Amino acid sequence: MEPLADLAAGTTTALVPDVIVTALALGLTHRYVGRTVATDVHGVPVRATVRSVQVRRRRAHLQSRVELAAVDWGGRRVDEVTVVAHGVRVVPGLRTRLSAHRLDVHGTSGVGTVLDWLNSLGHAWVLALDRDGSIRATHRRRRLTALVDATVTDGVARIELGDARCYGVPVPGRLLPPRDVALPPLPGGAGSVCAAREGHLVRFAMQVPAVSYAFDPLGA
Repeated sequence: MEPLADLAAGTTTALVPDVIVTALALGLTHRYVGRTVATDVHGVPVRATVRSVQVRRRRAHLQSRVELAAVDWGGRRVDEVTVVAHGVRVVPGLRTRLSAHRLDVHGTSGVGTVLDWLNSLGHAWVLALDRDGSIRATHRRRRLTALVDATVTDGVARIELGDARCYGVPVPGRLLPPRDVALPPLPGGAGSVCAAREGHLVRFAMQVPAVSYAFDPLGA
């Protein structure tokens, strides 16, 4: 089975019968769905619970779609993630080996989870949710507060401030123009990062370049 399941991209994949692709998908589902897995992606530890696995043919290549929950990506916690891997090569065994040309990653996290992570980075501002759902930033050492809203496009965060106060005195809005801040590099060479808030969730998307790794179900 392993020689047949060594599914490479290109002509080799195009010649693999659909029944083998289906058998591979069923085997991965049986082995991993409902379990917690751990691996490294570009040297960054990743741990998550697998919700579903799909493998399908896309012309001369294979594409896989994996839905994950409770993801810990190098200390960054994400509630739900969907990973679509393009140009997939899978070799089952005691340790499943997988490589892909590119990963498209889409995820969601609660606003509270994102704020907890940002506060753990030790910045000068502490972020918290107001009762109405607004995000308020309070300076750790100075009596400065402001409402904060932000979106991320192509790795650049656009930050808008409102209702700013310095020692309780309102700060005129004209003194607080929007700011564009480049995000620090993410682990694994991830790029094309976009994120926006939708109610109590933060939705994000990114791309990870070619990967090759092996992983096991924990406790299997």
